[in-house]
Amino acid sequence: MHIQRDFPKPVSLYAFLDKHYASLQAYYDDFFEMLLKKEGEEWNTYFYIDFHEGSRGKIPTDNQYRWYLKSEYILIGLIFFKIYKLDGNIELAKISDFINLLYQEYDELLNKMQRVVSSIDSDADSDMNEEKLRHLVYKAFSEFEQLGWIARDANDSDYFTYQPSFERLRRIYYPQIETIDEIIKRKDHD
Repeated sequence: MHIQRDFPKPVSLYAFLDKHYASLQAYYDDFFEMLLKKEGEEWNTYFYIDFHEGSRGKIPTDNQYRWYLKSEYILIGLIFFKIYKLDGNIELAKISDFINLLYQEYDELLNKMQRVVSSIDSDADSDMNEEKLRHLVYKAFSEFEQLGWIARDANDSDYFTYQPSFERLRRIYYPQIETIDEIIKRKDHD
């Protein structure tokens, strides 16, 4: 979970982390061999826990404590980031509008993405039709909400608010985001 000023509620959680950041950093490092990190600037700062390079910290190896973002969700996140930030569609506020935009303006990218996602061992089978893709995108956005990358409207879960911590995906995968078309094209030929 990524914690930022506006999400998740209560806001006091962010204020507590901000106020006690140095001592909490030492606490997580000493007791869990993990890093408490703060990224972003001013109103866009966020906190999260990370691992030292080559270590998984002192967390139990039991699978109930391990969670990984599925490859297909990362791919959807990379495409969303490209469309939202790099292509300047920052007015997007509904998941359904993102899906519709994929079909209307990014159909070549969408077709390639469907083939790549179908080839990944996942919830998607070899028949990646429109309904299955829609379901997969909604599941990905649900995971993004769990991470704190987006906040979904309590009254209508189709609406979302982009959160500063989504930038972490960019920080990790920036070269891939800029060349997502080429990456998908290569994966499609493998």
